[in-house]
This record gives sequence, C-alpha cells and structure tokens, in this order.
Amino acid sequence: MVVADILRFVETLAPPRLAMPGDPIGLQIGDPSASVTNIATAVDPTRSVIDRAAALGAELLICHHPLIYKPLAGITASDEKGDLVLRAVRAGLAVYVAHTNFDSAPGGTNDTLAAILGLSDTRLLSEVTTEPYFKVVVFVPEEALEPVRAAMCGAGGFIGNYSDCSFRTRGIGTFKPLEGARPYLGETGKLEQAEEWRLETLTPESALSEVIEAMLQAHPYEEVAYDVYPLRNEPRKSGIGLVGRLGKPETLGDFRRRVERALKCPGFTRMTGNPRKKVATAAVCAGGGGSLVSDAARRGADVYITGDLSHHAILTAQWHGLAVIDAGHFETEKPGVEALTEVLAREYSEQGIAARYVDR
Repeated sequence: MVVADILRFVETLAPPRLAMPGDPIGLQIGDPSASVTNIATAVDPTRSVIDRAAALGAELLICHHPLIYKPLAGITASDEKGDLVLRAVRAGLAVYVAHTNFDSAPGGTNDTLAAILGLSDTRLLSEVTTEPYFKVVVFVPEEALEPVRAAMCGAGGFIGNYSDCSFRTRGIGTFKPLEGARPYLGETGKLEQAEEWRLETLTPESALSEVIEAMLQAHPYEEVAYDVYPLRNEPRKSGIGLVGRLGKPETLGDFRRRVERALKCPGFTRMTGNPRKKVATAAVCAGGGGSLVSDAARRGADVYITGDLSHHAILTAQWHGLAVIDAGHFETEKPGVEALTEVLAREYSEQGIAARYVDR
C-alpha cells in the first residue's frame, strides 16, 4: 500500500467536497507513491506529535487541523511552521489533513461527539450545502464489472451513512463496429450481441464529474454507453454541528458531569445556566463553535456543547436563554479522530498496516 491508496479510502469517509470554502485540506507534505506500513492520527500536527509518529515508524500522519493554513514565504528551522515541515520531511512522514470535510462527514467529529453524549434523532445545526442527486448508469462486460463498480463507488456511490451503493442487472447489448473502430468485442461491419451488466449508482452533483471520469477510465470499451439521470429525491444536505434529543431529561448540572466523563475532562468545562434546569435537547459542534450559538437557540436546543466560546458568544447565549458548556476545542474533536483511527485499523489489519492515535 502507498500513501495515495490510504488517502483514497480516507476521502470516501471524509469527501473533500464537504470542506468549507478555502479550507486547506488534503496532502500537505509527502510523496503519494511512498509505501505505508504504519499510520498515525492526531488532532494537531504539533512537534511532539510529529516526533512520536516518527518514533512509531509511521510514514503517514493524518491530522484534523492543517499544518499549513496559509502559503509559506519560506521554510526554516527558526520558524514554527518551517520547523514542523522540516521535521516531517526528515522523518519521511507524509502529512494529510481532513478538517471541515471530516466535521461534516457521516461518522466524523460531530457525529462521534453526538453519539458519545447519547443524542438521538439528530439533525443539522447549521446547513452549509444542499445539492441534488444524480443516477449514473453504465453497461459493462462481466469481466470488467468489479473494476468499474469499484472506480465509480470510490468517487461517489454514497447514500447517507452507506458507501459503495450500487445495483446491477444482467442483459444483452447489441452493436456493430464501423470502419475505423477498435472494438473490445466483435468484428468491423458485423452485428454483435454481448452479455453485459447494467450497473448504476447514485451520486451528489458535486461528485458527478468524478464518478463519470472514474467510470470511463476503468471501462474497457472504446465507446462507453452510459446514462445520467437527474433525480427528484430529497437533496443531499451537509453542514456543521448537530442537534438531538437526550435519552431522558436531566438537570444541566448532571449533564455537565456526564459530558466531562464522556470527554474525559473532569472539572475542565465552563458552563453558563442554572445547574438545576432540566435539559432535553442538546446541540453540539466539535471544535470552536461560538459562531453557531444563535443557530443552536433557533434549533430549539436547551444546551449547547462546543469549545473556544468567547465572552461575546456567551453573552449571546444568555440573551437567548441557552445554556452552554465549553468543553474545549481539542477535547470535543479528539473522539472523532480516535474513531477514525479505529476505522483505519480495521480496514488495513489484513494488510498488516497499523493505525495508532497520537495524543498531543
């Protein structure tokens, strides 16, 4: 396995199209063709994280926060970012970033945070994008069925929290190669019948061109017969943060203690609101979600859990009558990265590739 192989899988979990505009995600350091035997994950690409990842023998470090936010004027050891880049390069460590795309993705930071806090019936806190679905249908000979399916589903083929969604039916295709054709099957000027499979998948509009290109690249035919259908299905929605119901109403004070236990940060959180107030609906935003305080109130949340709440964000929450729990930027994102590590470890266990989470 090489870096590019691992990253193709990661991007099925956190598609780049889900990233906020201008977010510097993707491979920031390293060679896509470099071999990988060990993967490290972390929230932040700090000096200690890079050094420990290298000590573990990792060739790939997958981080939530970007190492490089803005273009660098230079790379020197006397500069913070330059020092980190040089450390990674010297260690032969590729650095990849899945940031707001992982926040928005199914199973990402916000889904994980909501799950460990016991929220159910979740809905988006802040809707960022809405896009229509398309169905892509292609006709494939049996020997090429799996390569074409894998290529299409690698670029799209998602329905909610399910990947690799496709359908196939068997049939007979007819064609006559004309002068100048270079047919995969059949002879020039002769009507040919071939057993083929109708293969179809769904894709959001933002991934449509990628799915078509992947399908064309994997298909053996010189001229590929395929159809693209716009659908009237409910549009695909993505956004930041979630709102959901607690298992049962509890006091704000009890809920705060449960948040601290779940995030393993006892005594760390800041809270505003009456500790005896009953709460039944909670909003979450992993990381720094101060800009979404009003969204949490409008969505009917009794309490909002996030990190990095400013003085003015807290005043806004108080004006709305919304209780808030500041559980820390790092602490609210760490569970999502740990969950990603477990997914990677399961995916690559048979190939003997280890995946380990590295704390700050």
